[in-house]
Amino acid sequence: MKTNFLLYGKLVILSILFVIANSCKSYIKLKHGISNPDEETPGSLITFLEKQNFPTQNLYMFSDSSAYCNALRKDIFRKNLLSHLIFDRKGNLTYRDTTKCQWAGYKLICALHPDSIYLTTNELTVNQVLENIVPFGLGNGKNQGDPTPDFTIIVTWAKFLGKYNYRLFDLEGALKENKNAKIRLIWLNIDMQKSWHLKPSQKMSFK
Repeated sequence: MKTNFLLYGKLVILSILFVIANSCKSYIKLKHGISNPDEETPGSLITFLEKQNFPTQNLYMFSDSSAYCNALRKDIFRKNLLSHLIFDRKGNLTYRDTTKCQWAGYKLICALHPDSIYLTTNELTVNQVLENIVPFGLGNGKNQGDPTPDFTIIVTWAKFLGKYNYRLFDLEGALKENKNAKIRLIWLNIDMQKSWHLKPSQKMSFK
């Protein structure tokens, strides 16, 4: 179940560093609030979010290390780490320009409209993500709005990113500005969890 976790843990770190280095060079300096990835618990994540005044509703995490690895096996998911994924009504992923900063997307989300046509792919579907994650924290993920949304937005974040998570959580404002579409929002945490009982050799870290 956890055999490949170390490999995929390294892949996620490499993906994160690659995105930061190539899309947002001003944030490559890890000394500015970014810490080494540690094991977390739902409680420690909630405490962090409350301290930073970040959203504490609609929180999700991977159900176990196997689910985490299943997600990271998909190249398209890795390319969108610490960013947002937008799925249409059918559950297909809409294309995003990954050459831009991973935090870009505010204006796009504001303009989402159910009658507009978007370029999509079924290489990754919303159900493929949902089957690997579970709700946690305040509200326990129950405040999801309409059960048949026009769009589902999944934002991946991590405690080790520190205060720079604000770039991701600011996207919540875009949803509030959008008055045309029914949007389901999911904050998906990608930190390692203590409940996974990982061995030291399986834990990801910055080298």
